[in-house]
Amino acid sequence: MPPYFGWVDCDTGHGKFRMFLGGNDDGIALRFFWNGYYEKTTLKAWSWLAKRTELALDIGAHTGVFTLAAKSSNPGAAVVSFEPHFMNFARLNLNLRANGFETVNGFMCAVGEKNEKLSFSVSASPDWLSSGGSIGRRPNAHTTFVQVVSVDSRLPPAIKAKVGLVKIDTEGFEAKCLDGMKDLLAKARPIIFFECVEAKSAAAVERRLGALGYAFFEVDDNQGTISPVAGLQPHLDSAGKPVYGKFNRIAMPEGNITAQMIG
Repeated sequence: MPPYFGWVDCDTGHGKFRMFLGGNDDGIALRFFWNGYYEKTTLKAWSWLAKRTELALDIGAHTGVFTLAAKSSNPGAAVVSFEPHFMNFARLNLNLRANGFETVNGFMCAVGEKNEKLSFSVSASPDWLSSGGSIGRRPNAHTTFVQVVSVDSRLPPAIKAKVGLVKIDTEGFEAKCLDGMKDLLAKARPIIFFECVEAKSAAAVERRLGALGYAFFEVDDNQGTISPVAGLQPHLDSAGKPVYGKFNRIAMPEGNITAQMIG
C-alpha cells in the first residue's frame, strides 16, 4: 500500500492520542493507521489501570505508545519512560509534544540490574526506528553501546513507593530489569506488564516474581481475553517463532482485587 506521512489518531478505549508515522517507519503507528488498534486488549487494560495509578514506568518505551496511552487516560499521572535507541527516543519526544505532554520524565537509556555500559543491537539501519532492539551483540545487526541504569538507583525512595504500574519490553532482558528494582518491588508491589516470547527469560521472570507472591495473567490480543495462568510459557508456532497477539502477560500481587476485575 502507498506509504502515509502524517499524524495517526489512536484510541485505546480509555484515552485518545496521536502518533507520527513517516511512511512505514513505525509498526505501532502503522497498525493504528490500518487496523484502528494496536494490541487492543493489552492497551485497554493498561489504560484502565493507568486511570487508577499515580505513577507508571514504561521500560523499553519505543515511540511511546504505552506512555501515551497512560497519559491520555490519566493526564494527572506521571509516566517515567526509558528508551535506549536515539531514533526511537526522538520519536517518543515528538509524540509527547504533539499531544501536549511533558518530556521531562523521559530517559535515553536502557534498564537493567546495575548502572553500566552494555552493547545494544538493532536490526534496522542505525538512523532508522528500531523494533526489537536488545541488549547484547547479535549477528547481522548494528551494535553500539548504551547506558544501562537500575530503577532503584534512578528513582528516589519516596517516588518508588508511588509506582503502581510498570511495563517492561526489553526483548529477553526483563529479569535483569527486575533485579535492578528489588527495592521498588518490595515497597510498591506494582502491577507489571511484560512480554513472554522466549522460554528461558520467561522462566527467569517467573522465578523472581513468583517468589514475591505475584500471580500471572495471559493476554490474548487475538481473542480479546485476559486469563489467569499457573506459570509463564511462550506461545510458539511450528517454526519456533512467538505467535503474534499472544506475547503479553500481566503480573499481579496476590490479593490485589484488580486481578478479579480484569481477569
